[in-house]
Amino acid sequence: MVFKKLTDRLTTAASTAAQHATNSLWYGRDQAGKIAQLESMGFSPERARHALNATEGDVDRAAELLLLSEDGEDVLGAAAATAAATQPAGVTNHDVEGRHVAAHNDEQMRLAMEESLRVTQQNEERQLHQAEAASMSNFANGTGTANIPPAKAKATTATQQKPIQQKQPTQKTTNTKKQPPIRSAAAINAGKAAASRHNISNHSKKTSTSALTTAKSTLDHTHPHVKIPDKLQNKSKEEQILRCADRVKPHVMAVDTLLRVLTSVKSSPGVDKFRTIDRTNPNYVTYVRDKPGAEDLLLAMNYRRIASKNELRLERHLVDDALLYLGISALEQARTSTEYREAKKWRAFHAEMRRVAMQLGGGSAENLVNGMTEEETQIRLAFLSHCPKEPPQGRGAWMHVYLGEEEEKIEGGYVSRRFDGDDILDDVLNWLGGCYGTELLEKLKSREWCLCDLNRYPILPLDLEKHRKKTLQYLGLFPSGKLGVRLSDDSWRSGDMDDHGLGDVAGSARGLGAASRSMLH
Repeated sequence: MVFKKLTDRLTTAASTAAQHATNSLWYGRDQAGKIAQLESMGFSPERARHALNATEGDVDRAAELLLLSEDGEDVLGAAAATAAATQPAGVTNHDVEGRHVAAHNDEQMRLAMEESLRVTQQNEERQLHQAEAASMSNFANGTGTANIPPAKAKATTATQQKPIQQKQPTQKTTNTKKQPPIRSAAAINAGKAAASRHNISNHSKKTSTSALTTAKSTLDHTHPHVKIPDKLQNKSKEEQILRCADRVKPHVMAVDTLLRVLTSVKSSPGVDKFRTIDRTNPNYVTYVRDKPGAEDLLLAMNYRRIASKNELRLERHLVDDALLYLGISALEQARTSTEYREAKKWRAFHAEMRRVAMQLGGGSAENLVNGMTEEETQIRLAFLSHCPKEPPQGRGAWMHVYLGEEEEKIEGGYVSRRFDGDDILDDVLNWLGGCYGTELLEKLKSREWCLCDLNRYPILPLDLEKHRKKTLQYLGLFPSGKLGVRLSDDSWRSGDMDDHGLGDVAGSARGLGAASRSMLH
């Protein structure tokens, strides 16, 4: 028995060696090694030889071809028989068989690729439809999660968790279909976002009423305790008029102009010029058009915008005596408010500042304006004679002085020049006296007006009697100073420091060597 097994092994080894030797002699060593490699995978030598001939000696492609060919032996045999019967003279059997096998395998691979593409496309379309359905459900319900049916959700989860199967070239298989590609979570989320944008774009084309209803339902769902107030134009006429009158009361000229217009319409409703307002009129543009609540009040009185003529017009049949009475009463009530009285006071102050600014003499003896009386000229020259010489360019620091608020941009209400740090506040006052005359200094001294350091916050007035001999550096006006002439309130005018709020003077010093707020105030 042992001798028989040994004989069988020797016979098998000799047969294998003889086959390899025959292949080496017939096909060459390289081709014989490739055939042997394919034989180790379980393919017959004849099929391996035909596959290598069809793939031009590529072992990997030959193995793939053999795996794709379920009936390889019949196909290869039929191809060989056909080639032997029809081959012309001078063409070898190996060449003919190789061409037929290559044509068959190309056809098999084409069919397999088409099938794989079809499956992949169907899978992508199915996932896209699921994403669109989930996005539409999310948008309609106002939630952050999509309402996917349990069956579809389970199928999607299974698809996402399915591992990628890699082909093992060393194992024989008859499955010719490729696995569909597994899309990543980022790709799926991108598809959902795109579908959501598409749905929102289509949804925006609907009527404004349905859009408002959807938005309101979404807000009610996400913020149940937040209530959106109604727009002003959706409220009653009475509430619109009262609200607009309250908004416009800090603007003196707007209140006075509107009151004059409504009073004229009430007294003469048949006069067209009282019921028509030109929106391009300079006074209307300056004092009314851009003030909050002004035009809204006119619209609440049934005025209508005429775009072709850029005007507001109140038609005769739309004149409502009740609305006119309510609007006039609301504006008269606004004129008694604190905001209106304060704004009226500041308007009168800026008118005074414009009058003073017209007396600007230039700040030097050479630049005094012509037409000034001899007495006024002598007074201003006396002030300038007590003012130190201006430091040359590159030395000293600039001092800027504004009459009134900067937003008013009063013509002639701004002057500037250089001072040294050891110059005193009295030097600045003499310079201002040379620029604007004695009226400015007298009202500053009487505290009807005040001189404020605009570089500090909160802005507080400077006590001229207390600090007129202090240096600019001590007062925090060096290396740069910015002063403003402002209207004094009643507490500063009367000298009541506590009522003015100067009891709390916390704050840091401005500049090296400057005094603190507590020392200045």
